[in-house]
Amino acid sequence: MNAMRHRALDTVACPDCELQQSIPPLVPGGSARCARCRVTIARNPVDPIGRPLALSVAAAVVFLIANTTPLMGLSAAGREASTTILGGAQEMWTQGSEITAVMVAFCAVIAPGAFIAFMLAVLLGATRTPAPRWVGRLLRMATLVQPWSMSEVMLLGILVALIKIAHLATVIPGIGLFAVGLLVVLLAVTSSIFEPRAIWSRVVWADGTLPPDLRPRRAGPGGRAPDSPWVSAHPGLASCTTCGLLSRPAGPDQLGHCPRCGATLATRHHFSIQTTWALVIAAAILFVPANAFPVLVSTTLGSTEPSTILQGVVFLYQDGSWVLALIVLVASVVVPLGKLVALGYLMVTVQRGSITSNHDRTRLYRLVELVGRWSMLDVFVVAFITALVQLDPLMSVAPGIGVMYFMAVVVLTMIAAHTFDPRLIWNPVVTQRSPRG
Repeated sequence: MNAMRHRALDTVACPDCELQQSIPPLVPGGSARCARCRVTIARNPVDPIGRPLALSVAAAVVFLIANTTPLMGLSAAGREASTTILGGAQEMWTQGSEITAVMVAFCAVIAPGAFIAFMLAVLLGATRTPAPRWVGRLLRMATLVQPWSMSEVMLLGILVALIKIAHLATVIPGIGLFAVGLLVVLLAVTSSIFEPRAIWSRVVWADGTLPPDLRPRRAGPGGRAPDSPWVSAHPGLASCTTCGLLSRPAGPDQLGHCPRCGATLATRHHFSIQTTWALVIAAAILFVPANAFPVLVSTTLGSTEPSTILQGVVFLYQDGSWVLALIVLVASVVVPLGKLVALGYLMVTVQRGSITSNHDRTRLYRLVELVGRWSMLDVFVVAFITALVQLDPLMSVAPGIGVMYFMAVVVLTMIAAHTFDPRLIWNPVVTQRSPRG
């Protein structure tokens, strides 16, 4: 059952604090921030379809080059080796780290490729007026897969791997490495100028009706925002967490589905706190073996030497690469531990019904979401070192058991950040019907 009547499309509920507010007319290139928590809630791109489409086409071409040409090569004592992006995952699979190999392949190849393909289809479909319903479905899928597209993390992982193996042999950068660098730039620019609201305003609704901008205007119940609702929950409206549409639920018990994108409506994510606690506790348990067990096992002329994450940091520092040592330390130790502490703090304060520091806690949540993906850095480092350093009997490298635990910590904390509902931070404010945190 779909939700009933929709609100005016220039009225939105902030996805983080749920303050309902009207978006003023924006100049080309302008943006609007939430009046309460200051998150960006709308942008008015200069060219909402043409520029992102051109960048997506370029990204697709560069993506193919990056995945079909060698990333880098290694030469030592007359022996040579090279690898591609998939080569890192393939070698980890061969060495017995199948789960980690699948995750590396997903984050390095499958997710970026799927995101680019979805964006191309969405933007091409949006050139039609109105855009067909499948455009909305693909846009939802692009939004889901984007956090797992980690080309920029992979690029940094490749650079760290190059530094760590440079003392072993001659490292030769390949065309694929430069293509990955260009791909990172193209995807970053595309994301910065792409505005999903511009696409949703063109898409045929889930029930087959035209988007409101293409319908004859007519007044009706629920067509105007109430005089003083601070949040969408008070007037009985539900904000779609996928497309942002405010709509009246089908009923008090069963909210139904968003009439525009078809997503299930919910005033809050069900069991958000319980699910997030379970994920955080599991990640905290796995964090111990992730740092205690070796992530790499190096063999040189029959001598085997295991290496943990912290030992890898020490090696980079002693090798003179203190900047990379600091980056690896922050990404692989400080960030995962910080995410666990931050999520635990947010859940405790939510459960206690705290009404203080709401702005700071919301900013903390955004930071957790932003930096979480960078913890995959060490996993990529292990993958590419393993793929390159296979020069038997002179030297070889194999992934250690610790990398699987570490990968699990990263995945669990990223999912935990997604399952936590930041609107719960503002629940006590909603109850008091106050506009300030």
